[in-house]
Amino acid sequence: MMLRVLAFSVVCLALGCAPIPDEDASTDEGRQVQSIVRNTQSPFCPGKTLDSCPSPKAGEWRRDIREWVEAGVPGPEIRDRLQSRVPTFDLSIPPVKSGWIIPVVALLLSTLWFVVMVRKARGRGAQQRLDEVDTVDDDLDTRLDRELAALD
Repeated sequence: MMLRVLAFSVVCLALGCAPIPDEDASTDEGRQVQSIVRNTQSPFCPGKTLDSCPSPKAGEWRRDIREWVEAGVPGPEIRDRLQSRVPTFDLSIPPVKSGWIIPVVALLLSTLWFVVMVRKARGRGAQQRLDEVDTVDDDLDTRLDRELAALD
């Protein structure tokens, strides 16, 4: 039963993590549009890209980008056109300087968890072996006492 639950959970996780196919991304133009909208800060949603911003204005910008790409406008010119719409806002995505911290902390915590679990499992095994040895010793002591009493 537990194995079925585990297998079902793994399948659900795998399907839940699968990317949704984007119909635009199948062409070179679609890939170029996706590249631009994913790498351009949205002036309408602070901290988000045009790709993830739900604002209707961001939707208009995405449509404009798609039209410009279909018309053959090069990527740098598209970025210049967008930047000219909001000259005081920086559309470039700032580099993440501390992006390495989260994976390192996650690795350290998972390693610590693993070590604790192994020690805990070994501790249980050692205690169980000690209990078995004590039981065997008690049985041998009782048997020895009986045999010595029989000799007397």
